[in-house]
Order: sequence, then structure tokens, then C-alpha cells
Amino acid sequence: MRGAFTIVLLAVVLVVSLPVVGPQLPVLGPWMNYYLFTKRLVPIKKIETLHNAVVVTGWCSNGLNLADGRIVQLPGIHSLPSDSVALNEATKRGVEIAAGGRVLGLVRIHHWCGNDPVREHVARIDLSDMMIFLRAGEPVVPVPETESLLTQPGGSFSEWGWRVGEFYQFQSWQSVKDLER
Repeated sequence: MRGAFTIVLLAVVLVVSLPVVGPQLPVLGPWMNYYLFTKRLVPIKKIETLHNAVVVTGWCSNGLNLADGRIVQLPGIHSLPSDSVALNEATKRGVEIAAGGRVLGLVRIHHWCGNDPVREHVARIDLSDMMIFLRAGEPVVPVPETESLLTQPGGSFSEWGWRVGEFYQFQSWQSVKDLER
């Protein structure tokens, strides 16, 4: 009911202001369409950042090769895959080595639906958790089978980023995993 009222109100405002905004009407068209699709006036940007980021030059089975010459192993991961689209996406903006030794990276999230008001999303990701969730690399401790982990190793990454539904599934799995610690 509220949505219908909003649409009617917008239509009345448009009709009443038509003589004034007539010349600008083509400019309002995309704005009105965006509002009708997303129920938002402006797109949402969710941009997270790293603190004291270190450049990653590549990786080997032992860990990430940093620009300063160090090799950092991901906690809980015995060996990394030789090729990984996910790891490439998560390390291309550098990594943050947190106080507890956790390694964090940034991943673009692809919100593919036109009705989703999020237009730009870059999330901080714990790389160990991401690799375990994606079943990429070899974990130190066997991971118990759970419905939350991906069945197909590697994940759904494209040139636009990690598919949003899979990212939300990862966040859900991560919150349950953290409760069990």
C-alpha cells in the first residue's frame, strides 16, 4: 500500500510540476526509473579499505609473496592452489596482516540485479576463510562437511567480482563458524 502511495505521489508531483520542469524531463527520466526499480533515490556504495596494506606480487603453495620479500602463510591453509581467480581478486589490491596473524584482502562483489540499489561494493575478506569456503587450497585441519560450503570448488567470480549470492552465503557460513569457535 505504501509503495502505491509513493508512486501516486510522484506522479502527481510530476504532473503538477510539468510546466516548470518540462525542458528538464529527459534528465528526470533515468532518475525516476532508478527510484521505481530500487526504491532508493541514489545508488549505494559499500567500500571497505585495508589498514597498512602490503602489495602482493604473487603466491606459491607455501603462501603469499609480498613486495617486501616476505612469504606469508594463510592461517589454517597448508597449501595454496597454483591458480585461483578468487585469490587473484582478493590480493590484487594488497593485503592487510591483522594483529592475530589473519590475512585480509579486498574483493569486489558483483550485485548483478537491476533492482539492487548497491552499485559498488568492495568487501574486506579473511583470505583463509574464503579459501576454505571456496574449497580452494588444502586446509590444515579437515573441514567438516556442511551444506554451507560450496559444492563446486573455486566460486563464482567474473570480471565484475564475486557473485553477490555466493558472497552472502560465505558471510552466513563465516558467522556460524565464528560462533562455534
